[in-house]
Amino acid sequence: MFRRECIETEFKGCPSITQRLNELVEESGVQEGLCIVSVPELTTALCITSFWDKRGLDDLMDEIDRNFPARVNYKSQITPFDSAGNVKAAAVGRSLTLLVHGGKLILGSSQGVVVLEFDGPRERPFEVQILERDLKLYKTGIKTRYMGMCNMTEWVRSCVKSSGITEGICHISQLHSTAGILLCDTSEKGASDIMGDIEKMVPTRADFKHRETASDAGGHVKTALTGSQISLPVHDGELVIGERQGIVFADFDGPRPRTVYAAVVADQA
Repeated sequence: MFRRECIETEFKGCPSITQRLNELVEESGVQEGLCIVSVPELTTALCITSFWDKRGLDDLMDEIDRNFPARVNYKSQITPFDSAGNVKAAAVGRSLTLLVHGGKLILGSSQGVVVLEFDGPRERPFEVQILERDLKLYKTGIKTRYMGMCNMTEWVRSCVKSSGITEGICHISQLHSTAGILLCDTSEKGASDIMGDIEKMVPTRADFKHRETASDAGGHVKTALTGSQISLPVHDGELVIGERQGIVFADFDGPRPRTVYAAVVADQA
């Protein structure tokens, strides 16, 4: 099922479309499959994050502004906000793939799908494709440490092998709003470089508007920037991944017990 929906945005607005996506999944009748969401605009992005506290969303937009400020010397010059919005949306991302299981989206209790408006106010379209697929679904729990990385690569490989699927995709998704899933160097020094630069972009500090804890507030922003899910090819029964790459769970808060899903989906051809 394909739908094009529209939502009214405000400048630097962060409306949640989670409820509407759940309604569309229910309307589709799909019990197992994938929900692919995208925005066709250059100055709008999508992210999975906590949307219960508006102050946390304000922090998110403030930190993105701080790292990618609107300025007058962009080479693509329509307006400074349009030019900066194009960069911001490219950095955050304009599409998401969500798992559907038991007729519902697989999202964590603190997660939602949010449209990030970097220009506006506008009427913004978002496009939803809901595909019925037989999922081989796997779930694992891990214990983490603050700003720590957990290498999930071998677990994902074992899921692919256990599925018996030879051609298709593997989608990995975590269910928390203060952690990310990264495809990156898993060496100790490489991981340290990555986490160090993420911390430089969004320092853990006391002046966030969302006041649960400094690491929780900063973690929401870091998660929106790094992403919560990855899709990778499966070919000849093996996960297709670079020789020096690994699938990493990165915890920006913690230590916490965390949950990760992997879904292996067969090629329909």
